[in-house]
Formats: sequence, C-alpha cells, structure tokens
Amino acid sequence: MSELLAVKGIGKVLEIKLKSLGINNCIDLVRTFPIRYDTHRIDSYEEAMLNTEIVLPAKIFKNASVAYIRRRLTKMTIIVLIDKYEVSVSIYNREYLRLYMIKDAEIVITGRFEPDFKHFVASDIQLRKNYQEGIIPVYSVANISDKIFAKIVLGAYNIVKNQLIDDIPDTLLKKREVAGIADFYRIVHHPKTMTDILAASRRIKYDELLKFALKIVCMKSINNQTITRSKTYDIAKVRQFIASLPFELTDDQKIVTNEIFRDLKQSRQMMRLLQGDVGSGKTIVAMIAAYAVVSGGEQVALMAPTEILAHQHYKSFTELIAPFGVKIAFLASDVNEKSKSQIISDLSSGLIDIVIGTHALIQDRIRFRQLGFVIIDEQHRFGVRQRKILREKGWVPDVLFMSATPIPRTLAISVFGDMDVSSIRSMPQGRKKVITAICDYSGFNDVIHHCVSELKKGHQVYIIVPLITESHKTNFMAVDTVVKELRHLIPPEFTIAALHGKLGGEEKNQILTAFSMQKIAVLVSTTVVEVGVDVPNATEMVILDCERFGLSQLHQLRGRVGRGKNQAYCHLVTDAILLGTNRFAILETTTDGFVISEEDLRQRGPGEVFGEEQTGIPKFRMANLITDHELLEQAFVDAHLLIDSVNEKAKALVATTFFGIKEPNLD
Repeated sequence: MSELLAVKGIGKVLEIKLKSLGINNCIDLVRTFPIRYDTHRIDSYEEAMLNTEIVLPAKIFKNASVAYIRRRLTKMTIIVLIDKYEVSVSIYNREYLRLYMIKDAEIVITGRFEPDFKHFVASDIQLRKNYQEGIIPVYSVANISDKIFAKIVLGAYNIVKNQLIDDIPDTLLKKREVAGIADFYRIVHHPKTMTDILAASRRIKYDELLKFALKIVCMKSINNQTITRSKTYDIAKVRQFIASLPFELTDDQKIVTNEIFRDLKQSRQMMRLLQGDVGSGKTIVAMIAAYAVVSGGEQVALMAPTEILAHQHYKSFTELIAPFGVKIAFLASDVNEKSKSQIISDLSSGLIDIVIGTHALIQDRIRFRQLGFVIIDEQHRFGVRQRKILREKGWVPDVLFMSATPIPRTLAISVFGDMDVSSIRSMPQGRKKVITAICDYSGFNDVIHHCVSELKKGHQVYIIVPLITESHKTNFMAVDTVVKELRHLIPPEFTIAALHGKLGGEEKNQILTAFSMQKIAVLVSTTVVEVGVDVPNATEMVILDCERFGLSQLHQLRGRVGRGKNQAYCHLVTDAILLGTNRFAILETTTDGFVISEEDLRQRGPGEVFGEEQTGIPKFRMANLITDHELLEQAFVDAHLLIDSVNEKAKALVATTFFGIKEPNLD
C-alpha cells in the first residue's frame, strides 16, 4: 500500500492529486510548509476607524445587487446590519458570491469604512459559519483546501515524526536560536501562539538562507581561483577619449570606472556587476573600459537581450568610439548572411575590435582572434548557460555585467555573491522628475486628453499594453484594440503606430526610427520598448493594466520618458486599485530605482524580479532577502564556518547544498 494511503483522510483520488504536485510520501507532505499564517479575529464595531482595516460580523438586511460598471469590473452591494446600524457594503469583482448574500444570512466582512461609517468597502466576505478564528496556516496547494491539507499533514507528521534528522549542526541552531527539526515540524503546521509562528518562520528562513549563502560562498571561492592575463592598455588614449566626451562624468561614474580599471590590471578574472538606474550612464562607463581593452590589442563583445537595445548600443559606440579608429560591427539574427559571414571572418582575423549584438554572438561559428572583455547588458535576461557560452569564446576574458534593475549594495552582494558590485546612484544634471499618477479606467479619457495636450505641444506619447492581440482567456488590453480605440480619441493629424515582439527586426527598427524622427506621434507598444529606446521628445508614458508588471519593470518603462529638457509624465491605469490595494503608490512618490527595486523585492521576491532561471536564485518559501537581511548576514557568517569545518554533518551539508551529492538522510 502506498505510504500516502496510510494517512487518514487520503484516498486514491487525493493520492493521485498529491503525486501530481510532487508529493509522493509522508516526508514530502510534512515538508510542504504554509506560505503564510493568517490570524483571524473578529473585531467589534466600537473599534472601527475610517480608512483602517477591520473585521466585523454582519447580518444581511437586503439581498445583494450587482452592477456591471465597465469591462472587467463589477461591483456587488449589500445592505447589512452591524450592531443594529444599517451599512452599505460594496466589493468589486466578487459577483459569484451573490447566491449566498441573501437576507438574514450572517457574514463576516473585512475592509474599511469610507468616507463615513455608512459605507464599507470590503476586500473579503465570508459566511459566518465558514469563518475560522485563530492562527490559520495558509498552504495554497492547488485544488486542495487549506483545511483538508492541514488535516492530512498532521496525520503524515504523526507517522514520520520519529524519523526526522536535522542536517544543520546543533551548534549553529543553538547559536542562532533556531528550533531543532523535531520541534520545528510540530509548530510549523500547528502553531498555537504568535511565538510559535515566529519560531517556525525563523527556522524556515534560516534553513533557506543558510543553503543559499553556502552556494554563493562556494561560487565566489571558485571564481577567485580563476586566473587570466592582466590587461595592458594605453592610458593616454583612454584619457583622450574621456576628454572628447560631450559631457563630464559624474562622481559615481568616475568611481566605478576606477573600480573596473583596477580589475583589468589584476591577473584574477573580472566578474563585476555594474548596476545603475535608468539613464544613470552605465553605458559610457562600459564604453571607456571597452576602449581601454581595445587599445591594448584585445577584442570586446557586448551582448544585449534585444535587437532594439543592441542597435542603441551600436549607435552610441559608433558615434563616440569609431572616430578613434576602432572597428565596430553589429551582429544579430536579422543581419543578412553575406554580411554576417564577413563579420565572422573579420572577428576571427582580428579586423573587428568590438562586436555588438544579441544571442547571435553565442553561435558556434563565432570565433575571436583574442577576446579579452565581455559586456553583458541587462544580464538577468540571459540564462546562466548563454552567459557562459559567450565568456568561453575567449581565454578567460574579463566580464562586466550590467543591470538597470538596481538594488541596495549589500543585497546585491548577496544576490550576485559570485560577483563584485559597482553602483551608479547619481543621475546626470538637468534631469527632471517624471510626474507619475495612478488611476482606474474611469479616468482613461482624462489621461488621453492629457496626452493630446502634450501632442499639441509637439511632443510624443508611448502607450504600453500587456498583450499583442485580444485573448478570450483574459480581459487585459491588447495592442490592436487600443490602436482602434485611440483613432476615435486622438485627432487624426497625429500618427499612431503599433510595435510588438511579433514584428520582424527590420520592421521594428523602421518604426522606432520613424518615432525617433518624430514621424510617429503615438507609439502603442508592448514592453519591447522597455530598454534601448531613447527619444528625448517623448514626454508622456501611459501604461495600461499596470498590475501585469512588477514595480521595477514599470520604473524601467517610465524611464523611456523624461530624457529631454521638457517635463515628462507617466500615467498608470488599472482597476486593481479598486480592489483594496495599491502596490504602485511608491511610483508616485519616488523615481529612485534603488528604492523602487527594494520595494519590488519586498513584494515579490528576487526570483520574480530577476528571474529564477537567469540568476539561479531559489524561490524561497518564506525568506525574503530584504526583510530578513539580518538573518541573511548571519547565514553568510555561518556558511563560511561550515566551509571550513571538519564536522561530518557540516561537510555533508556543504556537499549536499552545493554539489547536490545526495539528499540529507531523513530515514
């Protein structure tokens, strides 16, 4: 008989469902931790304050009614009695609850009184009989209720509780005041007090962060042992190039440039992350380093994730470096075969100094005479394997990674622990703050009216949408739908064009060129314009259905405007703000990419922000690299101790975590 079937409450159907989720035995079951805990407590009407969340019991006085406000938005209204007071309760996009919201039904409402104590905006409504008070573990396991899952986990725990063996040395558990494995599994699934929750959470977080830190420390150790040739470059030529720039470097750019040049002089391979906000001037720093390497007789490769960004780099490098006798080539999938063959030949013979391109640079037939420096822009958009292939086209070339998703330095060292980190925080002088506002779709026409006023001043507008074409699976806006609608809202003298990823590279470049030459007034686009598009005359950015994007991505998109001397604006349009939360509010108050990225990480975690596959960052069950930074720092200290330890359990943990030799023994 299957081990799972021995658990009370698990039958054949539930067993199949669990196995489809990768839960094959009792150990797997008890290792499936809650994603959070909800503390359910019903408040009293006397505790209520305006605009402050409260949970109240209520009795329905009048059956629910549903109003279909507009596309994708419904509003259900119920008249209830709370302590004999008649209150109108409204909740958005929950019309399916209407069947249960009938006269005399007893319910529990969660939400806020606004703008007075006669109107209540709810974020949740439950029947009173279904509302469970106390500390409730939330598992969110697909197609299995939390109540049932908690019950079967308890049954599985009782079967295997004597088989659980800790893989972390007792000395570290005591030092960090972390629960041992036996206590941990008992309290993690059935906490009785807030103290239990804190103890369980601390154990999960420490376990995750320690193993994460171990991987980082091991990778850093390996990288530090990688030897390469120190670069020789003509410092006089480099200074001459810097003096020719049409602007003076900011203090941050000067500091970062010096950090990179110190790396170039070393015999250890450079593995440096250069992070900075949108428009902070990362590219010019990379350009200075590239010119230095070329002056020493070696080649440079710059790889960007999109043709748009690669073209932008090619244009910038050609304008500023080519006059100094540097041969620069562009290589992407859309380059014709004859030109591509010539470029490949010139790279292998050394006639090309710098090649700029996309994934085309990692093709097998690409060979370099002497590749000494690799620059990877928007590095989190490439997989680990793709970055590795490009680096291996030279004899241990120095590598500079660039990212416009900046995070605090201490966190960057943790997330990209196998790299050194440089940050550009200051912005070039003269940049105006982009004025940002958030609204729901009832304000859409006002937003378009503002766009028209900018167009009449001779400026240009971006409108960003999440989909290329409409889908029956979702009601989110699509490029073709928006273009049709805008033709009725924007005067015909203003040209509207569409841009998205399904267009060919040449067609995309033609549209972008026309937009940059002001031949197109309104560009309706997907996120293909997120990076690499520089049109100083564009002063308005409208992002529809902005809930589809993370904060960092919204900030990146906003960075397409405000690049000239005129005041720029960004409007975020979403009905999500009517549902009781506004995670976008920070974008109205700051344009500091470091602050925004930190909040994005706090909300979504690093795996979502940077991409789990691209960075190798695990998707933590509970740990958060922002809020748990103190525990993370302790985990790094302990990881170094484990690496150097002769303790057998410590050595086994290191081998399991980094090399994946075997799972810890839990039998």
